[in-house]
Amino acid sequence: AVGQPQAGEDCCNIQSMTPHLLRLMFRRLSSLIFRSSRKSGSARKAVRGAARAARSGWLRRLLFLSMLVGTPTALFVGVAQVPASLLDRLPAEVRQGVRQVQHGVGEVYGMLEPVVSGVLPAGRFEDLSDLLAAVLPEGWRPSVEPVPPGALPKTATNWASTRRTLYEQVYFDRRKTFYCGCAYGADSSVNLDSCGLSSLITQSRALRVEAEHVFPASQFGNFRRCWREPERFNACRDDNGKVLPGRECCMRTDPTFVTAHNDLHNLYPAVGYINAQRSNHNWGSVNPFAEQYGQCEMRISPWQRRAEPPESTRGAIARTMLYMRDTYGFRLSRQDEQLYHAWNNQHPPDDWERLRNRRIRALQGLGNHYIESYRRLP
Repeated sequence: AVGQPQAGEDCCNIQSMTPHLLRLMFRRLSSLIFRSSRKSGSARKAVRGAARAARSGWLRRLLFLSMLVGTPTALFVGVAQVPASLLDRLPAEVRQGVRQVQHGVGEVYGMLEPVVSGVLPAGRFEDLSDLLAAVLPEGWRPSVEPVPPGALPKTATNWASTRRTLYEQVYFDRRKTFYCGCAYGADSSVNLDSCGLSSLITQSRALRVEAEHVFPASQFGNFRRCWREPERFNACRDDNGKVLPGRECCMRTDPTFVTAHNDLHNLYPAVGYINAQRSNHNWGSVNPFAEQYGQCEMRISPWQRRAEPPESTRGAIARTMLYMRDTYGFRLSRQDEQLYHAWNNQHPPDDWERLRNRRIRALQGLGNHYIESYRRLP
């Protein structure tokens, strides 16, 4: 039988994961490029050469990037940026193919983000092309020490209870979604006309409210063994012996993950469709072609894997991200920290954010000190 990891195991030890993640990232990236250029051997040679070229030196990293940016990659770039509004109008078979490519590009990003998180020089990297240039970092920043296990918040042990508590005990008198300000009812149905999102009426997921993780669960789950290797856990198989996905495995085997996943400080009501489009993208500025939804000021770029939230939500997002970093030891890049410090300074907590924090503190026993002891950050 495979032993169960300790609650905090693999939370932030990225260094030990680097070789595994790099190998997996290169395999995924190679597979995507090969499929688009089977008639040519140039892609295989390019990726193999890129892997060797990326091992050391800034010049070699630039070479690595330039070798990848060819016809196959350009194809993926174009497909990955198809906006959701246009995608919905395409024939079903074309739509399915585009989504498969977008999913593949997303997997590559997912492999890159954990590897380079925390090592990018502030202000120098804006998109994936710069990210690729730093895929083999020279050093790692020391991680933030998390709150001791005994001091973690007391959260619900299952997702259904967490959502019910969020809607009924935190937002019971303020039924408006976080990003777009849409009114929703006690039955979780969203009034799209109340927030200028009537164009999404044909999207079934837009008609319901969902609990959105501001700090995406996959970003802190990727660092845990239960997420990366669920096949190693006896408890992570269904009745037919099939291995469960990483999130379900962690919810069964990792108490610290469960606490972080169900932490009300990190959860906000959102239109389901917006939640789905945001996915696990990072926060930041997006390009002018990013998708916008009706009158909602939320803008999302699938290609950049980045979401630019409305100004009214940026302070709360920043303080939530910093709280999650401090409480659980999750890593943030220097660039992200600078962004969240700026948002915190530009958008102090309002009366509702302070009331929301008090309610959650009463439920979980731990408040967000970035709200309770607000100050401008350097």
